[in-house]
Amino acid sequence: MKKTSLIIVGVIWLLVGIGLSIAGIWWIKGLNFGPMMVTFMSISVIVGLLKGRFVLKKIALKYYKRADLIQFSKNRTLSLLFGWVQVLGIRGFVLIGLMMAMGSFLRHSSIDKPVLGIVYLAVGIALVYASKIFFSESKA
Repeated sequence: MKKTSLIIVGVIWLLVGIGLSIAGIWWIKGLNFGPMMVTFMSISVIVGLLKGRFVLKKIALKYYKRADLIQFSKNRTLSLLFGWVQVLGIRGFVLIGLMMAMGSFLRHSSIDKPVLGIVYLAVGIALVYASKIFFSESKA
């Protein structure tokens, strides 16, 4: 059940990362192709990869290690439904809620969409990058 729970968390990170990346690209492409668009995309990719490697990878590893300490239910159905919730924990859900609130605030703010696209694409790339932790066998 541990492996399945970790895969579910990984899929969530991967899908949210892809969704944020698509939104970010959509807003950045509003600039039309040119130096500004290339600059915005480049900044997003670099920041996203750095955040994925040095921030979110550590968080993903923490969740992975937490799964070793969890007592998963003997009931297979309950473990499938709630195992991933245990992996994320209360702090994880608070963080997710805060990030969703921040995203909503930013989307409804006066920030230009191409600039907001940098943030969305960078966070999306970071999530996709770090999600690989949940799908791999060794955690070196």
